[in-house]
Amino acid sequence: MWSKGILLLNALVTLAAAFHTDHRASCEREVKCNGNLMCADVCKKGTVEVDSWAVKSLNYQRQLQRSDKLVYFELPGTHNSAITEADGFGIEKYFVSALFDGRDFDQSDDLGEGLCQYLSVTDQLRMGVRHLEIDIWWDPLLKDVVVCHSPVPLYPVGNISRTAEAKNITLEWNPLKMSCVGTKRHFSDVLSEVRDWMIQPENSQEFVILYFDTKFYLSPEQVTQANKEIRDVFGEMLWPASQGSPLGYSLEQLLANKQRLLIENMKECWTKFEEGDSQVVFFPVLWNDHQFSADGMTEFPACTVEGDTNWYGSKWVRALDGSFIEAATRCGVQIVSKDYMNPDDMKLFVWSWDQQEPKLATDACVAMLPSGRWATLPCSEQHFTACVSTASKQAGDYRNWVVDVNGPKTAWGQGTCPEGYEFAAPHNGFANNLLLLAGLGQTLWLNAPNPLLQK
Repeated sequence: MWSKGILLLNALVTLAAAFHTDHRASCEREVKCNGNLMCADVCKKGTVEVDSWAVKSLNYQRQLQRSDKLVYFELPGTHNSAITEADGFGIEKYFVSALFDGRDFDQSDDLGEGLCQYLSVTDQLRMGVRHLEIDIWWDPLLKDVVVCHSPVPLYPVGNISRTAEAKNITLEWNPLKMSCVGTKRHFSDVLSEVRDWMIQPENSQEFVILYFDTKFYLSPEQVTQANKEIRDVFGEMLWPASQGSPLGYSLEQLLANKQRLLIENMKECWTKFEEGDSQVVFFPVLWNDHQFSADGMTEFPACTVEGDTNWYGSKWVRALDGSFIEAATRCGVQIVSKDYMNPDDMKLFVWSWDQQEPKLATDACVAMLPSGRWATLPCSEQHFTACVSTASKQAGDYRNWVVDVNGPKTAWGQGTCPEGYEFAAPHNGFANNLLLLAGLGQTLWLNAPNPLLQK
């Protein structure tokens, strides 16, 4: 017969799990356990209900950027992307939270497995994430790279067992599962999960970056082995580091060569491999100069990053902080990586369409509203015209806008731009906010496609 302690703890575990699941995604659920009491009701891979408006809006924004240099390309990201509840990492936290009077383990990776995501890599990609952080180690027993976070539990397992015993709770569990020893994924399995999503027909134009958070240095032999696994999985989709930086190329140029994935990391060991091999993984990372949190960025219109006023258009930067996605997006920050990304969070990366837009198809054109959001309006309506500097457009930065608010309003496409300027639309969040400033609160016609007419 169960003791009062076990009954109480189970009630607390149920409440803790209910809280965590209620604020997460809708999905088909399955139970994963470590022993008799440490269980989690997790989202089964590939079943998450995505936010359709956010997915379509982000896809539209990527289409606008296809001809722009990759240095402007926006890549919503996640932190510790492959350390997910869906794959069995961190499932102990609901029990441990209840055991220690409701401690919130969602705010850190104290359990040692580095859990920072509820949802599988597949579902993150389905939601619109395009920059994935993969934590990797060399496993001396498997003699292969594995995906996991910590070699030992960061939260003392002894405390868990002793506290359970003090509360007369019989705990049957495997403490090693709170570390790489007991919970890990094969390197090729994680790579294949990304590949399997990318080869779906509807994803054939998508570009993805993997960041390997390499925990310890690899030997040249180990690097060559890992390089082979990478090539075997991704084949011609891979842009290897041996080809040099892709930031000066457009997505259209990469897709013409069928290359739409690159891998980066912060350990120099990836530059050292066996004779006959070549460099696959970029070192340093392409955002090497700046990885920052909210206090490292000055908000729009200054948009300085750690004091750097010239990053836009010259380098990638990464915000490793999901607390200011909207502010970072307004500045055109290319990579913003969030813990515990959910479908609803993806709305924060949308700088273009207003909610419920686009909604008009027949005789409807695209306009910027006074809020800075976009909408479809009857093409015959009279509004001012958005004009960008031709030089700015050719450079790809879309930063120099003029709007003749003293001139006549016209139907879509009937307005004129000053010499050296042309009818256009912003291609990223920073450019969108610069146009909003130039428009002085007016509704503006944009030279952008109405996706409802592109069926």
